[in-house]
Amino acid sequence: MATAIIGLGNIGGTVARALARGGEEVVLSATTPDKVTRLAGEIGAGATPAGSKREAVQSADAVVLALWLDPMRAVIEEVSDLLPGKLVIDPSNPISVGADGTITRTLPDGQSAGEVVRGWLPEGTRFAKAFGTLPPDLLSSGANRAPNRAVLFYATDDEATATDVERLIGLAGFDAVQAGRVGNSGRIEVGGDLHAFGGLNGRLVDVEEAETLVRATV
Repeated sequence: MATAIIGLGNIGGTVARALARGGEEVVLSATTPDKVTRLAGEIGAGATPAGSKREAVQSADAVVLALWLDPMRAVIEEVSDLLPGKLVIDPSNPISVGADGTITRTLPDGQSAGEVVRGWLPEGTRFAKAFGTLPPDLLSSGANRAPNRAVLFYATDDEATATDVERLIGLAGFDAVQAGRVGNSGRIEVGGDLHAFGGLNGRLVDVEEAETLVRATV
């Protein structure tokens, strides 16, 4: 199995490293070739630099679109014909960060990035919202926590997709807990009750607490 990581910023780079440590083959793509080469060299065996986004998608079973929401639509359009049958994972949050650090929501209240991204994907694409519930530092430091692993929440509409997402979350060093369907993905985006920058106030939770939290507000 191989997973393409498109976008190698803080989240994309962290997810790529985590999956590679867990034994997943990762295919790396970014707009800056030097960044791709550098990260592939850092990861070593198991990481392949791709010459383009299309090359990355073609050689992978799953695709993590580790991009800001605004430019993601153009990337999806570029590789759209390659996506049916593949698993696409969206870790984005509907926010922008100003020069002064001010965070602004970019979607209307009540509309999630997950719902928007799903609407951009071609029919037959398997979709999940995942890997966006923790900031990069917690995503890195919280992996493989003992004695109880920390949880990464995800959302999807498909049982088979859930199984594949849970496999990847496990390889990254976390336990997976489903927060619901894609329509519930606002809960795991910034400001949501299951996001670190929301109801969790920066806390990591284990499976027992996570499952209680999911049930508590359904």
